[in-house]
Amino acid sequence: MSRTRNVVRPSVAIPPWPVAGPVAAVIALPGGAAAGALLAGGVMWLLGLGDGSETAYTIGGALGLWITWWPLLRAVRAHRLWAWAGALVAAVLVALAAVSSSGEFVRPVWSAPHDTQAGALAVGSWHDADVVVRVREDRATAFRVDDGSVAWSWSPPGRETICTLSRRTSRGIGVIGHTTDGPSCSAATALDVGTGREIWRSSMAPVGRILEEPVPDLLAVTSETVVLPEERGWRAVRLSDGSDRWRAASKEGCSPLLSDSDDSTVVTVDECGERAAPTLATYAGHDGRRLSSGHVPAVGTPRFLMVLAVTPLTLWAHEGDLRGTRAVLRYDERGDVRVTLPTDGPTGEIRILPGYSGAYLDVLKARPVRSAAVMGDTLVAAEVRPGDRRWVSSGNKPGYQATRGRISGFSLTSGTRLWSIDTDDEIEGVIRHKDEIWAIGGSELTAVSPGTGLRTHQIATRDTRSGFPADLWILESGGYALVHADGGSAAPVTVLR
Repeated sequence: MSRTRNVVRPSVAIPPWPVAGPVAAVIALPGGAAAGALLAGGVMWLLGLGDGSETAYTIGGALGLWITWWPLLRAVRAHRLWAWAGALVAAVLVALAAVSSSGEFVRPVWSAPHDTQAGALAVGSWHDADVVVRVREDRATAFRVDDGSVAWSWSPPGRETICTLSRRTSRGIGVIGHTTDGPSCSAATALDVGTGREIWRSSMAPVGRILEEPVPDLLAVTSETVVLPEERGWRAVRLSDGSDRWRAASKEGCSPLLSDSDDSTVVTVDECGERAAPTLATYAGHDGRRLSSGHVPAVGTPRFLMVLAVTPLTLWAHEGDLRGTRAVLRYDERGDVRVTLPTDGPTGEIRILPGYSGAYLDVLKARPVRSAAVMGDTLVAAEVRPGDRRWVSSGNKPGYQATRGRISGFSLTSGTRLWSIDTDDEIEGVIRHKDEIWAIGGSELTAVSPGTGLRTHQIATRDTRSGFPADLWILESGGYALVHADGGSAAPVTVLR
């Protein structure tokens, strides 16, 4: 009978590399760097401390270890102390670099509940002190920025709807325009933004056209007065109590179209017929003294007309006619156009309203989101090109739409392009805050110095991607608020810190 014998095969030892200690340390560097990247990226991802780059560090570190583990093992067997020293140094340096390169980021601390009423879109928003106010056609709701609780809610009387609101608030007061009888914006109510208390109510003449939807810039608020439209001109009332202060008559055949203001100066624009150029004037807010007068170089009322800055006066006019005025206009102190900056430039289209090539996204109609802001003699605006939206597909895999964008600075004294900054997504809103211009696009907030184009902040918005134009507010208490028009598909208000 045969017997099966167990044969023990001798193990094959991995022969050490015939390398010196310093060489072993160098060979171990890539493996240590990969381990450091994996460790730093994993920790930042687990703790939620990264700006999005931690995913790349984690995946890159894991892939790097898979590639370098064999040379690392051979180096350790050749000279253990030298190899571990090299790997440790590389790991520490890469981990420190990963942590230090992780930029600023914010994430939602609260979001308001979604709207449940279909079609109830917001038409504008305000921020003042410790509240953010989201205004729909049927009501205005204020949310406390600290915790998202509702501070107050206000609705116009009966079945009236909100048709306009002031672009700015002053001394804690904002003014809302609402209907009184049918589709006419014929009443204005001043609200205490902090409490929602109704301070005063005044009648105003309905604009000369039937309102099918809310309209912007019918009300102008200064530090002392509120300017309201009348049938034959404009009437200023005291901000604190609504009592009359002064009146300004429109020219014969003209009627109020829009107004805007800063703390001390009011701009009014009147429409004067289908073939006549709109007229404009500026007034001292406290006493109605006329400071300048002029006109908009257009035939009839442009498709878009907005005041971008009051002092010096800067307008955006966009006529529907392809041969018409489509430019940013800078006026002098007498009311004459001094600089014309065409929005269809050689490097791209300057966008005052957000959108993409060939389309304008008119969001929050009573106080529209803008993709441009003026500071001093510089216009900072989104600049779009036809190739910014492109469809990417690979074989049989589902395709996706890739987007990109940029913000650019333009001189309002020479009309030249000063600088440009590329962004990873389309620009969805631009605002002015103190000495900086802020822009939001996709999942990133960007702040720039308007004079130089220097990027002062680049903040990733974790767990939040706007995807559509939204009002951006820089909160006085720290953090950022996003207000969306469609509160059904996105959170009506989100605060990020």
